[in-house]
Amino acid sequence: MKWLRSVPIPFRQVPQGSEYGFTLVEILLAVALVAMMATLVFGSLYATTSAIDTVRTQSANEQIVRSTLRVMADELSVSAPPTKELPWVGINALYDGQPADTIAFLTMGEFRGAESVKNTETVRIVYIREGDRLLRFARKNLYGMTDESVEQVELATRVKGFNVRYYDSKSNLWLDEWDGQRLGTPKAILIELTLLQEKTELQTVRQWVALGAS
Repeated sequence: MKWLRSVPIPFRQVPQGSEYGFTLVEILLAVALVAMMATLVFGSLYATTSAIDTVRTQSANEQIVRSTLRVMADELSVSAPPTKELPWVGINALYDGQPADTIAFLTMGEFRGAESVKNTETVRIVYIREGDRLLRFARKNLYGMTDESVEQVELATRVKGFNVRYYDSKSNLWLDEWDGQRLGTPKAILIELTLLQEKTELQTVRQWVALGAS
């Protein structure tokens, strides 16, 4: 049996590219493929998240605008009959090429920012756009001559348009301005409030208000 020990055992080489290993090129290709898939997945996830955040922001901003218009509608809907000295007034104006109207009217009861007002007290309300702000001025003492009788509340910021139209039941027409001394009280009002949102997008929300004038 000594002759078996002298027989050389052949060395078996593993052929290149076999199933027993990977080449450097294959590893690099696999890494590149994984990186490309990760980029696609995370890019799609980022785009989806950004779209959701944008929708949520727009929805929140619209809710704020609608809440502001709802407050205005509540005050307008309980407007008091105008007097000869303090009639309904609707001024049509522009600022930077966009609507910047003004409304002035009498209303009854409490309003935001003036807890001292009684439910039966008549208040003069003025809505006006000043620059990029929508303001409300309220005068409790209608014939007061001092600043103490006027209260100011900021209703909205980043305002790019405040447009008001008035419905005249006698002529069945919508008017851009209103002369209360000649026309009395409008039948209905359409308020359009335009705000500058994120990414320089403009958003306009409309509110109808029926006044019940005959």
